Amino acid sequence: MSFNSWSNDSQAHTQICILESQVESKQKAYEILKLENEHLKGEVRRLEELVQTLTKTDINTDIMDRFK
Repeated sequence: MSFNSWSNDSQAHTQICILESQVESKQKAYEILKLENEHLKGEVRRLEELVQTLTKTDINTDIMDRFK
């Protein structure tokens, strides 16, 4: 094995390690984003329900009466 071959192997191994680290980092970021997305979906549902509640009109009640 020549020194040049060893150097190329070493560089290739280093590149592989860097790429694996980047993939792992991106996977962690992806998982965090998935969790945040689920949280935001829950918030959207909660706000949609709140809007529905606030915009429901009762025949005998004016919508502005709710704020008195």
